[in-house]
Amino acid sequence: MIPRVVGPNRRRWKRILARQLICGALFLAGLWTVPSWWWGRTAGAWYDGDETEQGKLSRGVAAWLEAPLDGGRFRTGDPTFDGEWFFGTYMMAAMGFGQTALEHPAWRARHGALMDRCIDRLLSPEVRRFDRESWGADAIESLDGDGGHAAYLGYLNLALSLRRLLDPGNKHAALNDRITAALVRRIGKSPTMLLSTYPRETYPVDNCAVIGSIGLYDRAAGADHAALIRRWSGRCRERYVDLGTGLLYQAVDARDGTPADKPRGSGTAFGLYFLSFADPALSRDLYAATKRELATTLLGFGAVREYPAGCVGLGDIDSGPIVLGCGLSTTGFSIAGARIHGDRPYFRRLVATVCCFGAPLEKGDRLHFVTGGPLGDAILFAMLTAQPGAARP
Repeated sequence: MIPRVVGPNRRRWKRILARQLICGALFLAGLWTVPSWWWGRTAGAWYDGDETEQGKLSRGVAAWLEAPLDGGRFRTGDPTFDGEWFFGTYMMAAMGFGQTALEHPAWRARHGALMDRCIDRLLSPEVRRFDRESWGADAIESLDGDGGHAAYLGYLNLALSLRRLLDPGNKHAALNDRITAALVRRIGKSPTMLLSTYPRETYPVDNCAVIGSIGLYDRAAGADHAALIRRWSGRCRERYVDLGTGLLYQAVDARDGTPADKPRGSGTAFGLYFLSFADPALSRDLYAATKRELATTLLGFGAVREYPAGCVGLGDIDSGPIVLGCGLSTTGFSIAGARIHGDRPYFRRLVATVCCFGAPLEKGDRLHFVTGGPLGDAILFAMLTAQPGAARP
């Protein structure tokens, strides 16, 4: 047998192949780390409550409030959803201003005044129209009755209770008392301990806002509805949390509370934010379930699926667009849970994703998320500034 001789050409090709493999490995490593690092480079500052980052977004949201928004700006194709988005912009902006005022006491006077501006708009006939037309009755004018109005009253009252925490003598304190009393009475009388958002439409996530507003009211006004909150939380764990996944059902039957939709990410992620003001333990358990059942990471970017394994769905106005099974709204809502419950690593991955898709743009001293418009700015303002100690006595 003639021995094989390794010549110069063969050695050169081995070196070329080795270099290609090394370059390929470095490329993959860069692909895995560099884009997510770039888009998530401000996440640490957000997590730590940096005044510069929070200040830029707060001024961006305040810019939307300089002139009252026109409800016609929101065009979802459904007038009720248009009204919800109109309402939600002011409500989430109010939460962001309140949370940053808690975190930075020097901002309290200005952000308190901005909260008042948001609340005044929430109480305006134009913003209340979507709820009034659905019920055929006005939520504020019918407080002495037994109607539902869970979303309008619950979300509004959460903002009112946060304003009460900043300034117990604010001009909306009496309304906060009236709405809280009505919600407490209605939940206590309801056989399901849930209130309907619209006639024959009941959503656990909106009732999380109702309970959150009562818990925050207790902290702000020195009241005590702890027994009611415990009862509600126990009923929620038994009936409105899916035993297999630990996630909230998105909708239930208005008559008996049986599930009317699958357990889903958008309702769970948003609901646990609201519950942090009333029942931190239940909020923490819902966050753990969201992370366990729905969280995913790709190339360093974090995202949250709308449906757990084995469930199939197309999403809706609540989830926002679904990409590879992940809901854009669900992912954005989960930012709050990560900050509230001290999950810094996943907070960073989620912020990287939101910044990548949200297209943050600085205009002078203001920050906007281009793809979200006023509602997107307001939601991210509230989620990015959610307070870890919001529900502590």
